[in-house]
Amino acid sequence: MIKVKRKNVNIILLYIAMVILIVVSDVFHLIEMETSFFITLSVPVFLLFLLYFYSLSPILSGVVVGTTLFSSRTIISIVDQVPLSDALMLHFPVIVFFCIYGILFWLFYLQRFYSRPGFIGIYAIILDTASSFAELAVRNTLSLTDPSFSLMGTVIFLAILRSFFVMGFFMLILYNKEQTKHEEEKKQSDHMFLLISDLYAESVQLKHSISRAEKITSNLYYLSKQLKEEQASQSSKKILEMAGEVHDFKKDHQRIFASLAQIIKDQKKTEHLNICELLEIVIKSNESYAAYLDKQIIFSVTVDNKNDMIHSFLTMSVLNNLIGNSIESIQKWGSVDIQIENPDNNAFIRIHITDNGPGIPFHNQSLIFSPGFTTKFNDEGNPSNGIGLSYIKHSLNKYNGDIKLVESISNIQTCFSVIIPRNIEFEQKEAF
Repeated sequence: MIKVKRKNVNIILLYIAMVILIVVSDVFHLIEMETSFFITLSVPVFLLFLLYFYSLSPILSGVVVGTTLFSSRTIISIVDQVPLSDALMLHFPVIVFFCIYGILFWLFYLQRFYSRPGFIGIYAIILDTASSFAELAVRNTLSLTDPSFSLMGTVIFLAILRSFFVMGFFMLILYNKEQTKHEEEKKQSDHMFLLISDLYAESVQLKHSISRAEKITSNLYYLSKQLKEEQASQSSKKILEMAGEVHDFKKDHQRIFASLAQIIKDQKKTEHLNICELLEIVIKSNESYAAYLDKQIIFSVTVDNKNDMIHSFLTMSVLNNLIGNSIESIQKWGSVDIQIENPDNNAFIRIHITDNGPGIPFHNQSLIFSPGFTTKFNDEGNPSNGIGLSYIKHSLNKYNGDIKLVESISNIQTCFSVIIPRNIEFEQKEAF
């Protein structure tokens, strides 16, 4: 009920805005062709409102606008000391013009031609001309105007000019609207791509966990069998139960993995992406992350081959992990440099991520790729799960790639070097 009332209020406000703009544009009329027969900008404004706002009723709008202009013109004539009866007769035909215009707009249903603006222009000329001729016919009946061929020719010519004016302005509005829509769709697409990349990262880790669960299950089973042969039936039975529990655990993970794999499979079209498009997404998302952490980070990017198409999920996951670590390590302001070495004739892509954060202490450098290792703790003192660098190492090794810490000098330069193979299609199919 509240939504309906709000919608009605919005429509009323829209009618009020339309009437005000049309009255203002009518007061400053361009040409007075015959007695009280004006050429104004009120018609283009009226057409723009009808084209852009679907909620407006063309017929009702024609009645409202025609009546309003009739009233405003009559009041102005009375102020200019024109007798009331003459003023009413002079300006009554304007109601006819806008009513006919609204009816014809409704009959032709011009909104259906949004994809073909040329048709809107042609119909707009017909609407304008037909409405003007109807007004002239009424004026002729009231002996206010004597239509001539030159007058009607001028009306047609001005109708064409007004329609071109409207179409130019309307096309500009549509273009801006399409640009806004395209930008919004791109934001949603980039957001979805980031989510899929995160899912890809989790699926690789999950695949690794499933593999480990399979090995543990197998080891427990053979241990149980060995204990049974050694007449340790109780221990054998207990270990066999543990093997069953691990097996169930593995099956649960396999179901989750299957769901993730299907989602990633459905996004096959974004599996490979232009390197510049991918970097644009990476930079935008990490700029937002830096702003969220209230940090001022300057990002710089160097790419050798800007036309390169690379495996997007793995590369995105690696970049986001490393750049995210750099942002988190920098105290308040700093810089992150991304350098891509990707010549066409090379089977591998080399990526260098460099920041000027506090770096990694020497005694920790040999541990940073170990599962569970972390130097990050939250406000409660709880450690991070330490999955970032170990995940990157595991994923890259799986595809014959690699990552290493090149050097780390506190507050000067910390640089990671990543090698990603171009062709990982076979491994991808095997995984999913």
